[in-house]
Amino acid sequence: MLPTTIIDPHHHFYDSVSNPTLHVTLCKFMGSDVLTYQPEQYSKDVGDTLNIIKTVHVECLPDSGAEEAAWVDACASNGRCNVHAIVASCDPAREDLEQTLAVICASSGRVRGIRWILNYDGALQPGEEAIASRATWPRVNADYLRDEQAASKLERMLALLAKHDLSFDLQCNPAQLKSAAAIFARHPQVRLVLDHLGHPRYLGGDSEDEAKIFEWKEGMRALAELPQVHVKLSMLGYAVPGWHMDTRKAELAKSLVRWVISTFGANRCMFATNWPVDGFGDGGHSSSNGLDIPTLYAHFAE
Repeated sequence: MLPTTIIDPHHHFYDSVSNPTLHVTLCKFMGSDVLTYQPEQYSKDVGDTLNIIKTVHVECLPDSGAEEAAWVDACASNGRCNVHAIVASCDPAREDLEQTLAVICASSGRVRGIRWILNYDGALQPGEEAIASRATWPRVNADYLRDEQAASKLERMLALLAKHDLSFDLQCNPAQLKSAAAIFARHPQVRLVLDHLGHPRYLGGDSEDEAKIFEWKEGMRALAELPQVHVKLSMLGYAVPGWHMDTRKAELAKSLVRWVISTFGANRCMFATNWPVDGFGDGGHSSSNGLDIPTLYAHFAE
């Protein structure tokens, strides 16, 4: 049974028409000149059956973290959405990192955390696409969790996040999780929110899954040892593509979610829509074979 009130801790808005310079990177990645997902579209997608009273907006590859935060803040202040907190974007490699974080915090009183996607599986080679070809994401040019020089930049950011009382949203590959645990163990004052189940990738319920799941569980157990870590249960279409259309895959996805809850404890886990991304069939580019928000929450309630 679903709760009578719901907080959605992870979703996105974007509007390349009203903000043409803010979403250049996102449009390039998605292969489109125009991308819009407005607060009104989210409200329509939620529908009348779910009582989502508050939400958390998470950065969506903006070209300016401060400008995106200010735009989302204006949407909330104008009554277009129920965003109560913002997780903004900031590159840990910036030389002016301290000043940039100050500008982001000043852009909105709703800013509560920072995310910079860290998924890195080696440099993309000619002809390769981010995510589709390998688990290296757009704008990620170094391994901030396993490369000593890059990791020092991340740790500089973490020290500043503690100063501003900001959390960090961690999105990385399973192979990076144990290194992440070692880094965040040195920063216990920084609240860590692990995105998307720790990002297991493209599981299909076959023999190749065993090694992938073993590596993922090892990293997740290491993070579970840190009391400041919480986990978002989301992006199931990336973990198990087609999970909502195949009974066997649905059971696999359910087993991953339940294992995370049992490992971290229910009070450290939260279901999230990751909308509109989780409306895509594979959690990536494709918009086919997706599902809607009420159906997603119906699965969460099982």
